[in-house]
Amino acid sequence: MESKTLNYFTNQGLPCEMNLITKKVIDFISQRFTGNFSIVDFTWFNIYDDSINNIEADYIIAVDVADPPYFHFEKLAWIHKIKKPVIFVGPPNNQFANVVPFFAWQRFRPQKFVQKQSLDNFYISFNRKPHQHRKFYIEGLKSSGLLKKGLVSYHDINPLHKIHSLDLDGDIVQLQKLAQQIDEKQLYSSFEIICETSPSNNHIFLTEKFNKCVSSETPLFLAGCHRSLYTLKKYYGFSDFLPTYNQRVTKMLSVADCFFDYPINSVFDNAKKNAYHLFNHFDTIHDSIVDKYIEKSINYVKNCNSNGTSF
Repeated sequence: MESKTLNYFTNQGLPCEMNLITKKVIDFISQRFTGNFSIVDFTWFNIYDDSINNIEADYIIAVDVADPPYFHFEKLAWIHKIKKPVIFVGPPNNQFANVVPFFAWQRFRPQKFVQKQSLDNFYISFNRKPHQHRKFYIEGLKSSGLLKKGLVSYHDINPLHKIHSLDLDGDIVQLQKLAQQIDEKQLYSSFEIICETSPSNNHIFLTEKFNKCVSSETPLFLAGCHRSLYTLKKYYGFSDFLPTYNQRVTKMLSVADCFFDYPINSVFDNAKKNAYHLFNHFDTIHDSIVDKYIEKSINYVKNCNSNGTSF
């Protein structure tokens, strides 16, 4: 089959992990879509010039691997403005009309598998930026009494790594390099509480924090986007990490406080299964889901063209 010369629009140039993973996603999907399409890198959408407003193509594939997906309203406004079919490839979400769910950080994970070294009697929770939802989470740790039972970092309060300096935002290559490294504390902790970058009800996004936790065979509590654990278990084959929670952080912390009462061998058996699953089975399951949604998207474009749909 003849290789297609891609019409690719991007404002990324630095060799950071986000850019490298974006290129891998584009290489992956460009082999699966057909017809006359252009690809727009949606990741840092806010710094585009007018070059993406007059794209000559039958349809557009918008690829987003941002941490988390930002500028939703601006992206939606742009989609409406260009009046072409647009297929969004990125984190599962309910804000775009035509979505191919793609967990880029999990599919093209930079991390390597590292076995758990010990099961010491502490937990970890690393939190770099002081987002409002993390403030609520930290306050919950304090009021529950859990804060003193673990190694918890929060912005400039008890920083545990060089990465916690917000000055690193000016060096995206170094920042993302440090972000991918599995911390030694993860190899000895009993469990980890991940307060994700995004607490959204509208999309599901998992950063490298999830990868590092699973890769180090660490039991996981996840305070993140609505239905994240449900999606990971039902569609992508991961096992129960621990009993799940209904009302996010409050419920999660009440369960986490009882963690040390759970049968420890059973808990870590699940952690090992999830690490094995991530590195041996996840890609096949993930790609089959992607292929199914790509087929739906191609049919959508065909219907638009045959019906003369106005956008």
